[in-house]
Amino acid sequence: MKIMEKPEKSASVEIKHFVAIFDFEMERRQIPGFRGAVVKKVGEENVLFHNHVGEQFLYGYPLIQYKTIRRNPAMICINQGTEDIIKFFEKVNWDLTIYGKRIETEIRHISFDYFQCGLSPVPIRYKIWNWFALNEENYAKFSAMGSDAEKIEKLRSILVGNMLSYAKGVQWNVDGQIRVEIARLPRHRLLSFKRYRMSGFDLEFSANMILPNFIGLGKSVSRGFGLIRRIG
Repeated sequence: MKIMEKPEKSASVEIKHFVAIFDFEMERRQIPGFRGAVVKKVGEENVLFHNHVGEQFLYGYPLIQYKTIRRNPAMICINQGTEDIIKFFEKVNWDLTIYGKRIETEIRHISFDYFQCGLSPVPIRYKIWNWFALNEENYAKFSAMGSDAEKIEKLRSILVGNMLSYAKGVQWNVDGQIRVEIARLPRHRLLSFKRYRMSGFDLEFSANMILPNFIGLGKSVSRGFGLIRRIG
């Protein structure tokens, strides 16, 4: 097994960033079916599409992620994922069977670029949707905190950790401090994931990290959770 060396610290890193948005609509809860249909199309031997080797889950930041963007299914690919996605688009047709329903698909939007991730001298505003920050056990501890300020600090700390996980996944050893500000405590709702109920948040925040649109932060980003977008 090859052990990857930790990259040297750097202020920025260039990544490959690919977005494909399909032309049909579906609910966010149907993303697992969309993901399964794509995996069936390309074959389970293409590991980045599902992050499993046999029954074993591969921990690490997913380089192919499945989303809904304005109700349209989408695939977001980063670095090696931008090369592996060719295995899908080289097929004769891109029709998918999702929960037993065959769907003839076309691409509504496609883009590829080299994106410079780095630390910004000024804060950048983002919004994150369906962010899995807390499981049920951690939410009980979170709810018991005495003030909104304490809760905001907890969420801020988790978000910084999520950004560091993303940076590690794109081979960026961040040289500098990641700063995140959350202006107000967001409302939460319980979201279903597999057999579990987890607390999800939609929130606005500012950070000094330059991030590409539509990537995910937090848990289960390959299944559409934690989608971010710049808003200012």
